[in-house]
Amino acid sequence: MKQHPRTARRFTAAVAVTLAVTAGGLAAPAFAAAPAGMVALSTGTADATAPVLKPGDSVWGLGRTGYLTWDADDPNVQRWTRLADGAVTTFPYGHSVFGSRDSDVVVDRAYDTVTLRDMAADKELLSLPLAANRYAGAVGSTLLAHPDLSGHGPLDLYTPGPDGPVHRTATGFPADAARLSVVAGAGDDALVAYTTGSGDTFTRHWAVLNLTSATVTSSRRLPATGSSLDRAYAISAGYIAWTENELEAGTSIVVLNRATQNVQRFRNATAGKLDIGLVGNWITYSQPGGLLDYSSDPVIALTARSLTSTATRKLLDHTVSDIDAPGDAHGFVGGTVAGGEGLYRISPGTDGVPVATRLVATGAPTRVTLLRHTVPATVDLDRTGGKLSMAWYLSRNNVYMTVTLRNTRTGESFTESVTQSTRNEDPQPMRLDWSGTLQWHDDGSFWTAASSGPYTWQITATPMNGIGPALKASGSFTVTRKAGAHDYDSDGSPDVLARDTSGRLWIQDVYHHPDWRQTLQSPESLIGSGWQVYDRIEAAGNLGGTASPDLVARDRSGVLWLYRGTGDGKAPFSGRTRIGDGWSAYDKLTGGSDLTGDGRPDLVATDRSGRLWMYRGTGVTSAPFAARRLIGAGGWRGYDRITATGNLAGGPAGDLVARDRSGVLWLYLGKGDGTFAARTRIGGGWGGYTDLVGSGDVDRDGRPDLYVNVPNPNSLEAGVHRGTGDWRAPFRAAENVNLVQFGRMFNLFA
Repeated sequence: MKQHPRTARRFTAAVAVTLAVTAGGLAAPAFAAAPAGMVALSTGTADATAPVLKPGDSVWGLGRTGYLTWDADDPNVQRWTRLADGAVTTFPYGHSVFGSRDSDVVVDRAYDTVTLRDMAADKELLSLPLAANRYAGAVGSTLLAHPDLSGHGPLDLYTPGPDGPVHRTATGFPADAARLSVVAGAGDDALVAYTTGSGDTFTRHWAVLNLTSATVTSSRRLPATGSSLDRAYAISAGYIAWTENELEAGTSIVVLNRATQNVQRFRNATAGKLDIGLVGNWITYSQPGGLLDYSSDPVIALTARSLTSTATRKLLDHTVSDIDAPGDAHGFVGGTVAGGEGLYRISPGTDGVPVATRLVATGAPTRVTLLRHTVPATVDLDRTGGKLSMAWYLSRNNVYMTVTLRNTRTGESFTESVTQSTRNEDPQPMRLDWSGTLQWHDDGSFWTAASSGPYTWQITATPMNGIGPALKASGSFTVTRKAGAHDYDSDGSPDVLARDTSGRLWIQDVYHHPDWRQTLQSPESLIGSGWQVYDRIEAAGNLGGTASPDLVARDRSGVLWLYRGTGDGKAPFSGRTRIGDGWSAYDKLTGGSDLTGDGRPDLVATDRSGRLWMYRGTGVTSAPFAARRLIGAGGWRGYDRITATGNLAGGPAGDLVARDRSGVLWLYLGKGDGTFAARTRIGGGWGGYTDLVGSGDVDRDGRPDLYVNVPNPNSLEAGVHRGTGDWRAPFRAAENVNLVQFGRMFNLFA
């Protein structure tokens, strides 16, 4: 005999699983719903470097000493693995190898030659020429074949003999028997399925063929409904079982007691294929493939039901396939939440109740597990346009999954349901395309941009089919982004500061929602009280070298104070620092724009004689401004508002807008040296606004915008003129800001 290449591999030790589940009180004839509880499975140690059963491998034979597999990656690779030590026999490429039922014998088919090999004894039993279409099956050391290629007529039986294969012809089949196929085997009996008749009038049958006498000992006609592919069969010394698909009524298991000829019928309301096995006085059943189902069904679990009582036992949480096993046993590929995926033998325990023994594990989990994720350690939302795409790769995707992202500094979070990716990816991840949005102050009614700082992510994935607990996994990442103008909470979006009539200062978060294309303004949050001592409060940009913008405030004695930004929306400013006195000489102040091109914000002021002065920023907290410099000799008394806007039109430095007392708005383009080009007219009709705030980039299109306040005695109304980038028409028409205000009246916007 030709020797097959052999290598030795280690594998997971066989582990018995006794399933101590209380017997269900099921009344015949309905199916039993498997109880939920199972005893935990203890596992041995696997050599992960040389698995002998990979996830996806199919099992085509199971004996007492080993099992036959077809490789998931290449079905032409077929192996017999010995259970005792994991030694592997790999069959020649191009052969088709099947297990002979109820034995350690395999059927090796190649080039119109069929060979029976006893893998336990490591010897060839018989070999004979046989066209592939003539093969009908094998039980133990008996090969069954059609007499010719038509598939009609009695079966030929071949068994080993001293001078070569011994041939016999089976008797007892009807003369018009066709499509004969061995569907189960037990000891000296083969269960053969066949049809009689022709065309639309054919009838299905099974027959028990005794292999010693080559004679049919019993047979039964089956209903015509259902596909032959959905039928399942099992035979043991005491029983014969088969399934009948009753279409709308579901699938039933029928069990015949071979001694008494009594029949029991167990109905499953779910239609479709069932895998069944006979183990002592119990029938086992499961609907295969349920691990990936998107709905739950009790029949997904492998359940054993007593044929002598109403007791049931849950053996596995699901099955993939089944295979005959020698003796009073049956094999299933499947898994349990406790023990994971693998090949299991189901056999009677010491008390006759079936137990599951895991022969080998695939290493794959049955419960939902997280395999990997793509959440980065750090994301710069300025570089990604405020967005972040994240994916989680799970062991299976039939889950309800939610993702929660939380800013651990602010407590603000975002939770969303996630579904399987629709992109052409394999494996398919659970993907979240986050737009950088959080619930403002964790209030589901309002939204805000994600601020810089530490974050956590948490996923909860609940299996839709009920197999296993919900997966909970978490991790962390860091968001970085540059604080923008008027961005006091480090979220990349401007904030509005407002003082009420009692002197309390409030912050209101402004956010342009990218999905809704709408600008939202959240309710005010209190910064502190006592701000009535100031007659001017102005945004100043980042004066002191921190990452967040600062504030300057002038008290009523003319002293100017610096409040350094913290980037924390709940406490956006640290204690004040005195800049200097004499600032009462100015009637208008505005800051935050870089007018000199040195990267630091500057401050401009108009005195009461109409001259314009510039205070260049130094970046030093203790002395944030250099000595003043006259940049406008006169004529600035004609304006009632001046606002530093940032770089509106892509020039060398920040710009300035000024509104005259007739409501015309003018643009002063910065030259980059602290001075401005001659003014250009933007347009009239701007007199209706109480305040003009150079808010910076509200909509994150890279261009600064202008926030405006509309006077209303009973409410707060606001709008945004979005920047165009064109100095000839620098602003679009006003767009409404959707805001909430709780009845407080404000007398100052900064």
